[in-house]
Amino acid sequence: MSASRWLFRLLFIGMISFSTQAKIFTTPILAEANELLQTNPEQSLVITARYLDQRRLSAPKETSRVHINDETDHSVRTPLSTVNALQILAKAHYLLNQPDKALAAIKQASDISAEENLTFSRLESQLIRADIHWGNLKNNARSLKMLDNIDADITSSTNLMLDSQIKRLQYQLLMQRSIIESATDQESLAEKGFLKAKRYLINLDDPGELIHYQLVVGRHYFKHGHYDTALDRLLSGYWLAVEHDDQAQTAIANYELAVLFEQRKVFDKALEHATQAGEFFEHYDRSRPLAKTLELIASIYEQQGRYNLALVHYFNALDQENQLNSEIRSARLRLNIARVYLQLYNYPKSEQYLHHTRLLATQTGNEAILADAQILQGKLDLAEGNIEEAISNLQAGLIAASRIGNSDLQLTGESLLSKAFEQQSDFYNALLSQRRYEQLFSTKQQAQVKNNVEVFKQQQRMLERSLHLEDLERQQFESSKALYKQKNVTLFLFCLTGVIFILLMRRHKTAKQLQARLLRLRNDFYTHPRSGLRNLRMLTAKLPSSLQQSSANFEQWHLGEIINEPLSDRLRFALFEVPFLKHIYLKHGYQQGLELERQFGEYLTEQICEPARLYHFSDAMFLYIEPNSRLDSAPDQLAGSLQQLVDRFLENKHIDNRIRIGMAEYPFLPRAYTAINDHELLDILLMATNAAREVSKQESGSQWVHLSAIDAAPAASFASDNIRRSCIQGIQNGLVKIQTSGSCDISWNNDHVSDKNIS
Repeated sequence: MSASRWLFRLLFIGMISFSTQAKIFTTPILAEANELLQTNPEQSLVITARYLDQRRLSAPKETSRVHINDETDHSVRTPLSTVNALQILAKAHYLLNQPDKALAAIKQASDISAEENLTFSRLESQLIRADIHWGNLKNNARSLKMLDNIDADITSSTNLMLDSQIKRLQYQLLMQRSIIESATDQESLAEKGFLKAKRYLINLDDPGELIHYQLVVGRHYFKHGHYDTALDRLLSGYWLAVEHDDQAQTAIANYELAVLFEQRKVFDKALEHATQAGEFFEHYDRSRPLAKTLELIASIYEQQGRYNLALVHYFNALDQENQLNSEIRSARLRLNIARVYLQLYNYPKSEQYLHHTRLLATQTGNEAILADAQILQGKLDLAEGNIEEAISNLQAGLIAASRIGNSDLQLTGESLLSKAFEQQSDFYNALLSQRRYEQLFSTKQQAQVKNNVEVFKQQQRMLERSLHLEDLERQQFESSKALYKQKNVTLFLFCLTGVIFILLMRRHKTAKQLQARLLRLRNDFYTHPRSGLRNLRMLTAKLPSSLQQSSANFEQWHLGEIINEPLSDRLRFALFEVPFLKHIYLKHGYQQGLELERQFGEYLTEQICEPARLYHFSDAMFLYIEPNSRLDSAPDQLAGSLQQLVDRFLENKHIDNRIRIGMAEYPFLPRAYTAINDHELLDILLMATNAAREVSKQESGSQWVHLSAIDAAPAASFASDNIRRSCIQGIQNGLVKIQTSGSCDISWNNDHVSDKNIS
């Protein structure tokens, strides 16, 4: 923010600071003069000076410490009204930056207060004097020392003042001290002081004081980069001023909000508030604040790239400042105008206003404006191609900017200087300037609080809505009606919820019944109707995908939804035929055969323990699956185990106990886990079981045949669409190893030929 902007904000600080000392004046002239302090201190000065000149000081009617401001005779003024007039006079000189006259007036007010034993007025005058030393003379040490003395005087004079007067003085003392601490970067101390002041403010019950407090604290948070909290405070002050129809403080709040939004680059809101403030100052002919507001509006237009509008407002502000004979303000405005002309490529005009700026800045000795003017002159020289002059002006401007600590100006200067050196082909100095620019930019970025513009707008809207909550209390009748409607809606929703709950309960009950029925149906469907064992009727063409997993994962053998337990990736399969189940029906009839098969199924269910599984494959054939962690285990062990199962069941039953077993492992091909799917593996098992049947025809007793591919068997050998033919070719080529309990040769060609004749 520019130095002129801070100067104007200091003017507003003084206005608001003095508004805290607002009190009831029995003399209308002084009341009017006190009100004009906020927006037109020149007029206030004229009115107060006329009042003091036209009336003579009279002695008080009584010597008690309570002085009555009785001015029925308009040719005289009492000591109390004289002190009040001198205080207003000092405030006006303070706001016009005339510290000598301000101190003289306030000293006179202090002397009269001491002579007339006006304790409250004397302490008030001392507070004003401390504020002048801080605001005009920037002597914060002396100002703080004076505030310490005032604090001691208040403590020792409590018996001479009313309780309300003591609280007001303590509030003013805390506010002045906190403002100084905030300006001198003692943020935590200032914040504590503002919190203490708020306790006294509650007891004062003064809306004007509350508005002043919100604006001052909002400015404090803004100065220290707490933009969200600053927005909250400033909006609170704004809406309070609107509610109490305090137009002067509403205009000040509008200006402060415009500065905040302009700083945060929310130009639409900044322009809205600045326009409202400008309308007030223009309507009441407040020249000084109007000039500053016009400059703010012009700055917003300039940042938006609307240079013609910016020029119009800069010229209007310059006219106001020329009437006020403010050379520093005029110099700053001319500098802004020169910058806009440069943006419009009107170099002669820019040069003209820059020349006037340097003259005025030299006369006033303002280093900030001189530094800014030199940087802008360097930019103009660079645009006109005067590289040497540009470098000279930029370097001089950077030295001045560094001396006054203006980092924004240094950033601009280093960027322009880098470009100038680059155009001069002095790349080394250009690089140095660029590095200094990057260091300054990095430091600035680290010090700034990054807030998104949209988030900032949203927070502003939320704060405004929260501040309007009080309006809801005024709508009690509408709220009562809304509450009545809400009760009806709630009752309706409650009834609707009850009906939905009943329907859901009924639906849940029906779903449970259907689920139980589904479980029974699935149990019946997946269970063999005679043995009670699980069957394989759900084996479908979709099942091979269940085996298509990498060798790094455990293989899961899924057969439809029947065999869905996850097992190891190594499985041993045995398809065994029990011939007595065929013969029992022929020899003993259907009922006896059915009972024996049911008993056999129950027996197998009891004997087979997880993770092994057993399925009823067909009428007399069963599929047995178990994990096989040891692939080198002998197949005759599994055949022996199955034979023992059958033997134990047929013990003392005098029934043929022979069985035929076909065995294989999964993966059938050790080097390719997904080469053989479940259908093909079953085909291999059927081949092995059929071979065991052929062996049993030639040799007595139970027989078994075990097929397994050798370790080096390639997956491509089994890639045809006929796994039986592939297995026979593998047997002939020595890729499939055959183990059997029989001693006779097995003919595999017949099996293959018969396979082709099936239509």
